[in-house]
Amino acid sequence: MAQSPQLYKQMAICSDFKRVFETGPVFRAENSMTHRHLCEFTGVDLEMVFKEHYHEVLYFAFDLLKYVFAETEKECRKELDSIRKQ
Repeated sequence: MAQSPQLYKQMAICSDFKRVFETGPVFRAENSMTHRHLCEFTGVDLEMVFKEHYHEVLYFAFDLLKYVFAETEKECRKELDSIRKQ
C-alpha cells in the first residue's frame, strides 16, 4: 500500500505554484502482528519548477539542508549535546 502525495503535488505545480512542500508519515506496509511498521519515518517531499537546468533543484536542496542543519544546531543545542554524550 503506497501513501504518496505525488499526484497532488504535480497538480499544484500545474496550477502555477513554483514550489510545493509536504511533510508527513511514510511507511511500508507488511504483514505484522503489531501496530507498528518495520519501515516508518517522517518524510519531506519537494516538487519544484526549474527553468534552465536541473541543477537549480540541487542548489535549492543544498541550501535548504544547510539551513535546516544550522537551525537545528541552534535551536536544539541542549538535546544534541545530550545525544553526543551518549
